[in-house]
Amino acid sequence: MPRKIDLHKLRQRAQKSLKTAIDRIENAEQAKLDYLLVRWMSAMTAVEIHGIWERYAEDRIVAGLNHDSSHFISEESISGVSHVTVGLASFIVRRGNKYFDFRSMGDLIGKADGWLGMGSKNPFRSLPAHDRNYIDVLASIRNCVVHGSDAAWGSYRAKLESVYGISYAPEPDEFLNAKDNRATSPLRYQSRLKGLAKIVERSISQT
Repeated sequence: MPRKIDLHKLRQRAQKSLKTAIDRIENAEQAKLDYLLVRWMSAMTAVEIHGIWERYAEDRIVAGLNHDSSHFISEESISGVSHVTVGLASFIVRRGNKYFDFRSMGDLIGKADGWLGMGSKNPFRSLPAHDRNYIDVLASIRNCVVHGSDAAWGSYRAKLESVYGISYAPEPDEFLNAKDNRATSPLRYQSRLKGLAKIVERSISQT
């Protein structure tokens, strides 16, 4: 029988990486490291967390194709094939490139629809809209920290206003390190970074 990806191990691996990233920040806080250093670490950790989500999203779509490729086989009119191997699924998702790229949760869901179908077989469709919005905030922070283009800053400001209600966006490291005291916060009275990490953790467990 063809090998199938272990979804439990897939989630476990991603969540372990996520925990390691947050533990590093918490250790820095407990050690009372320099405030500006912790802010910088928060920004770098946000980039790392987004990378964890990107890798998980790719792996989860590959697993979806590997577990049930009926929609893809039907859409592509492939005859004589009933199963997609892990290697082939990875090639399909990456489209021959070195990595799978998506710009937003909407883009991710749309691409997953193409391979897995628009129903329950696409695990990302089950995520609540507000969680998707938080992940898009994380993506905008990542882009702002990594290359800081005018477009990245514009997206970052727009996301903070629509999701957090912040009209005047602070620097990403300051934003991430500050506590989120809103009643609607994903992790109230904790740093916004930890709140975003909580959303990613929840999204991994739900998909």
